[in-house]
Amino acid sequence: MFLPMPDLTDTDAFACLGVRRPTVILHNHDVFAVGFTRPDVARDAVEAAALDLWIPMPTRADAGRFRLVWFAYTHPLRQGDPAMRRAAPGEDGAFPVMIWREADIDDAWVTEQDRVAARRTAVAA
Repeated sequence: MFLPMPDLTDTDAFACLGVRRPTVILHNHDVFAVGFTRPDVARDAVEAAALDLWIPMPTRADAGRFRLVWFAYTHPLRQGDPAMRRAAPGEDGAFPVMIWREADIDDAWVTEQDRVAARRTAVAA
């Protein structure tokens, strides 16, 4: 049902993002789980990186909001032009990225804050 995770050394991931193995990075306030094709595996990786990236721990519900996008290298014409473009799975150099968007991360922060407030209320009672 899910496409297998490709070997990133056979893709454009290093040229675009500077990564050689599956990793989680913060890119323009979005979280990129590079090299992952399954939301549950990407969620586990994001959870492991959450403290280092100062983002909330994603829940299973959050994993359902991850978006799978494939990218490949494009030759920028000028300084500041993008070095990557959307691509199709199987396209030469294409690599997968599970994206957790900034808006969805903000929702996760609210949920996390509500959970902490509920615990504090329960302890205080």
